[in-house]
Amino acid sequence: MRAFRARHLKDMHAAARRADERGDADGSNDLGALLERRRDTAGAEAAFRRADERGHPVGAFNLGLLLERRGDEVAAEAAYRRAVARGHAAASNNLGALLERRGDTTGAEAAFRCADERGDPDGAFNVGVRLERRGEQAAAEAAYRRADERGDAHGAFNLGVLLERRNDDAAAEAAYRRADERGDASGAGNRGVLLDKRGHEIEAEAAFRRADERGDADGTFNLGVLLARRGDTAAAEAVFRRADERGLPDGAFNLGVLLGRRGDTRGAEAAYRRAAASADPELAWAATIALESLRARST
Repeated sequence: MRAFRARHLKDMHAAARRADERGDADGSNDLGALLERRRDTAGAEAAFRRADERGHPVGAFNLGLLLERRGDEVAAEAAYRRAVARGHAAASNNLGALLERRGDTTGAEAAFRCADERGDPDGAFNVGVRLERRGEQAAAEAAYRRADERGDAHGAFNLGVLLERRNDDAAAEAAYRRADERGDASGAGNRGVLLDKRGHEIEAEAAFRRADERGDADGTFNLGVLLARRGDTAAAEAVFRRADERGLPDGAFNLGVLLGRRGDTRGAEAAYRRAAASADPELAWAATIALESLRARST
């Protein structure tokens, strides 16, 4: 199978090179993609430049990506602008992100809107984020819906957050489900919260586990809460430890509680110290009190 794949790639490379040598823009772009896959960055850049010079929108976009990755934002911007002028939607979104990093919020929003109007899911999502920041909730929801309809996991998740905020839990859960099914960690976690709220513990646990496996600290914490509630303290301790290791102060606090209960005073004290450093004043206060109580019991 590997030998067949290698021959196939070799044939593709030869065909793309012949097309490139004939002056075919598609061939130049295809060659660039194949060379980039081989980690021949210099060769890929040269091929993408030829595609760009021949008027290829994807070639200009790919050149922009390559230039941006190596930190040449001025040249990347120029390449993205050429791709945008040729109708490339994703290039408009990337241009918006580049302009935003530079502090040109007006130019960034115009670029994101252009991407959205051309059907780009990331562009719709980014438009939604900016509208939500300005308090334009209805317009933000519409933008997130467009992103969601185009298959964007982040758009589905943010739509779910807006819907949950206005207490439309059924629609929010459906949006989180779509985000979850597209691999979004926070979507799985928030879906789990709503399932648990409705008493669907088995489905909630499965959702929390997916969030945990994808590295979501909140999902990990909620899985620990569910396990502790069930009485599986050993498993809950391991899960709270992961949440703590992922930087979640609530995970550190709950880990401290379980460690203290089983007599690991030193471990509990260390966990409470991490929780006490939280930016959340209520949690920091609770951890400080727990720490003082632990010390009083041990003296």
